[in-house]
Amino acid sequence: MDNKNIISGMLLFGGKPGSKVAGAIVYLDAGAEHEPVAFQKTGESGKVTFAHLDKGVYRILLDIPQQKGKLEAKEAWMGDIKVGYHSEKKLYLFQEEAGFFSVRYSNLHNLANKNITPMYEIDNIWQKSRIVIGKLEVEHKFGSVTLQLAAHTQIKFHKLTDKYKTDAEMSVIRKS
Repeated sequence: MDNKNIISGMLLFGGKPGSKVAGAIVYLDAGAEHEPVAFQKTGESGKVTFAHLDKGVYRILLDIPQQKGKLEAKEAWMGDIKVGYHSEKKLYLFQEEAGFFSVRYSNLHNLANKNITPMYEIDNIWQKSRIVIGKLEVEHKFGSVTLQLAAHTQIKFHKLTDKYKTDAEMSVIRKS
C-alpha cells in the first residue's frame, strides 16, 4: 500500500453531549501485520476525520489520556456493560481505567454496510497498549470516517447505557 496517497486528515469542530476529549490519538491500521497507516490527535472538539481511504480493511485504535475530576473512573461502575454499539445511531460506548467514553461516528462514505464493525480489544503493538474499538471496510477508493470522542461522568455513562441496552440495534459486551 502506498501510504503517501492514502489518507488526508483534518480536525473538525462541532458539538455533541459529553466533554470532548482533546489530545487522544486515533490510529488506523491495515493489513495482516496491522501496520499503522495514519494517526491524528483529537482537537478541542474531540473530532478527527480520515478521508481518501483506499479500498481495504482498517482497524480503529485509540490512545486515550487519563481523565480527571468528575470524568475519572475512580471506582467500579454500577452496571455490567463494558462496551456497547448502537448501529443505527453510530454510537460506541465503553468504560476503561481512563474513564467512561462515547464515540460518535459520522461522515461514513464508501464503507461496506455503511457502518463500523464494533470491536473491543487491547492491542500491544508499537510498544504501547491501545484500545481497538472498531473495524471498517472501504469498498472503493475515497472512503471516509469521522469520529468524535467524548468523556462522561459515571452517572451520565450509566444513563446512556441504560437508555440503549435493551434496544435491538444495540450490541453489548458485558464485563467479565
